[in-house]
Amino acid sequence: MKSMFKIFLSTVLLTFTGTAFAFEVPPNDGYVTDIANVLSPDQESALESDLTAYQNETSNEIAILIVETLEGESIADAAVEIGRKWGVGQADFNNGIMIVIAYADRKLFIATGYGMEGAVPDIVAKGIIDEDITPYFKQGKYFEGISAGISALKKHIGGEYTAERFKKKKSDSSGAAWIFFVCFILLQWLSAIFARTKSWWLGGIVGSVAGIILVMIYSWWISIPILALIGFLLDYAVSQNYKKNRGKASWWAGGGGGRGGSSGGFGGFSGGSFGGGGSGGGW
Repeated sequence: MKSMFKIFLSTVLLTFTGTAFAFEVPPNDGYVTDIANVLSPDQESALESDLTAYQNETSNEIAILIVETLEGESIADAAVEIGRKWGVGQADFNNGIMIVIAYADRKLFIATGYGMEGAVPDIVAKGIIDEDITPYFKQGKYFEGISAGISALKKHIGGEYTAERFKKKKSDSSGAAWIFFVCFILLQWLSAIFARTKSWWLGGIVGSVAGIILVMIYSWWISIPILALIGFLLDYAVSQNYKKNRGKASWWAGGGGGRGGSSGGFGGFSGGSFGGGGSGGGW
């Protein structure tokens, strides 16, 4: 019932937005259509043969379109529109995958048919783009990147790979970030307790440095102002508390009993899911 509702909703949206779709959907040349001439004839032929054999073995259809630019059109919208107009996948099973690559825009999108959502959920589509395809694209190795992406898709669809290979890495990085954050908070308290400094602005500097470290590790630019503000507030609060009690630290600053709460991890992935699902990225 849920899938039927999604199909109905997608159809309605396409009906009302179809007239506003600026990108002209080109005709396909088979499973691989390279309008931008990124691939050599031999490379395109190799991919075409591979995808043809895969369709014959499994009935699953993977189509690839490489264009120079989408002329400002959303690549997510373009991918679902192209896949729909091309009719990728069998009508009874919706087992198609549409890969759109905008060469000059440096963007790509993997759109999954409804029948592929279980094997290739958004987290998997995003992971394949980020870890299997774009590392090659950044080196200008487009054939190798596409081949790696197709291989990963096949293994996920066939059950050899699961989403856990991406979830684990996300969980590890999220856990490390939280550990760093908690250690930063503890360091602020300890520095305020033992240093007995009167300059509460020092916490802001410590927070800024911690934010810069997070930027270098995780590219979290927002962490700099956030951690700087937290540093200012914590240092100020502890310093004021110290002055008020004339050196007697309160329980929340480590001087008395009390039970600390636990810190939970956070995670999750974002992607440009639409209709049948999918995700995008760039290089």
